[in-house]
Amino acid sequence: MIRVRQLRNLALLAFAAASCNKDNAPTGSGERVVSVSKQINEFMYAIGAQDVIVGRDLTSIFPAEIKALPSVGYHRALSAEGITSLKPTLFLTDGNVGPESVIDQLKKVGIPVLTLEPGKTPDTAQALMLELGKRFHREASADSVVAKWKADMAAVGADSAQFIGKPVRVLIMHFGQLNNNYLGVASGSPADVMLHLAGGVNAIDSVGRMTRLTPELIAKTNPDVIIATDVGYDRLGSAEKFAELPGVSLTPAGRSKRIYRIDETEVMYFGPRTPATIVKLRKILHPELQGAATSGE
Repeated sequence: MIRVRQLRNLALLAFAAASCNKDNAPTGSGERVVSVSKQINEFMYAIGAQDVIVGRDLTSIFPAEIKALPSVGYHRALSAEGITSLKPTLFLTDGNVGPESVIDQLKKVGIPVLTLEPGKTPDTAQALMLELGKRFHREASADSVVAKWKADMAAVGADSAQFIGKPVRVLIMHFGQLNNNYLGVASGSPADVMLHLAGGVNAIDSVGRMTRLTPELIAKTNPDVIIATDVGYDRLGSAEKFAELPGVSLTPAGRSKRIYRIDETEVMYFGPRTPATIVKLRKILHPELQGAATSGE
C-alpha cells in the first residue's frame, strides 16, 4: 500500500514538473520553422521568437546570428530536399518564393505552408509584427517593439521640414542575385518611401519594385547620388570601382564618386530599423545639414 502511494506521489510530482516546464518552455516548443522571408525573420528575432526557426533563405542575414542557421538557398530558387531535410513543422513565407513546384511538394509530404502578407507600408509592417507575436506567443514583446518603432517614426517625420525644397536625385541600385544583374528600385517601394522621407527624389519614376538597368538607362536617370545595396557594391569593393561601371561613369554621381553602400535589409522592407535608415540616408544626401558622409559608408 505504501509502495502504491509512493508511486502515485512520484507520478503527481512528475506531472507538476512537466506542467511547470511547459509554461516556461521556449516559444512554440516543438515547432520547427523554415522561414524564407528577410522581413519575417528579422521580426521573429526582434520579438524573441527566433527559437523556433531551424532554417532560413540565403538572403536572410539580419541579425547576424541568423547566419548560424542552415540556409535552404535563394528564396526564388528553392529545392524541396533542402527544406525537408530540416524536418520542419511549418514553412513560413511572405509569398516571394519559388519555384511553385517546391511549394506543391512540401504540401504533398504534409509540411504546412503559411504565407503572411509582407508589410508594404510602415502600418502594415507593424501589423505583421503583431500578427507574428500572436502566432508565436510573443504578444507583449511585439507590442513593445511596435510602440517604440511608431515613436521613432514620428520623431523622424517631425524632423522632415528642413529637407523640404532640397531634393537630391538618387538612383538606388540593387544587385539581383537570381539574374546576376543590376536593378533600379522603383517608385512606391519601401526604399522609395524612405528616400522621400530623407529628402531625396527617386531617379526611377516607374511604379513597382525593380527595373532592370542597362548602361543607357543608368545614364538617362542622371542621378546626383547612387546608393548601391551590399552584394552589388561589394562585388566591386569601392566607390571608385563602382563609378567605372558602364553608364555609371556618365552620371553626376559617377563623376563625383557620390556612391554609397547600404545593406539590402535596411531598405528593401520596413522594420524597426527604418527610422535609423532614414536618418542614415539623410546624412548621405544632405551632408551640409547632417554632417559629412564618406563614400562607401
